[in-house]
Order: sequence, then C-alpha cells, then structure tokens
Amino acid sequence: MPTPIETVSAFSAAFAENHGETAIRRWFTSKTVWVNEGLSITTGIEEAIRRPRSPDVAAVHFDMLTIAADGNRVLTERLDRFVRADGSEIAALMVMGIFEVEGDCIVAWRDYFDVNFAKRISKNQQ
Repeated sequence: MPTPIETVSAFSAAFAENHGETAIRRWFTSKTVWVNEGLSITTGIEEAIRRPRSPDVAAVHFDMLTIAADGNRVLTERLDRFVRADGSEIAALMVMGIFEVEGDCIVAWRDYFDVNFAKRISKNQQ
C-alpha cells in the first residue's frame, strides 16, 4: 500500500494528462470532495471531470515545492502552471493544498490560492 505522500505525488504527476481526468478516475472516489476555495466545489468523479475550466488551458502542471504528511493528511505547496496546447504558459499560481487519503484513494482535496488572480486568469481566457 502506498503512503499518503506517495498517493498524492502520483496523482499530482498524472494530473496534467487529459485535463486531470485520468488522475481523477484513478484516485478519486464517488464521494471525493474537491474544493477550490472561493471558486468551486465538486463531489465525486463525474462532477470533478465536468468542472468548469477555460477552453484555452490544455493542461495544468503541478510543480511540487513542499510536501508533508500528518497521518492521512498531506499538505502541499505548489506552483500550478496553466499551459496551452502548444506548451506555452498562460499563467502560474502559487497554491497551498491539503489532501485526505484513505487507502490509495483521495477522499478530499482542498486548495487555497489568490482567488482574484485565478478569476482574472479565467476571465482573460474566455
């Protein structure tokens, strides 16, 4: 059984594929709650996959700066890089996140970031 840090690290590495769908299908459950504080909340796999996103963003890459665990909770400090299909960067956003892991599944994920910056990125991409 992977450790919670190994689970979150694997999920984060896979998130850039297919708008996160591959990672979400692999590590989320039907009850996983994903909170992008101030922007959106999803519950379950299908809702997470259907979440609102900019059509110009082809992928989001997580650059893990710091990762630590307290039992089944994993804290992350990341630089999330939003990129176009040609690989050029649209923007980068500093994020603090917490993941709750049960077994090898992510059952909760909460991210905290500059909501105004995130809204500005989204607005500029429409």
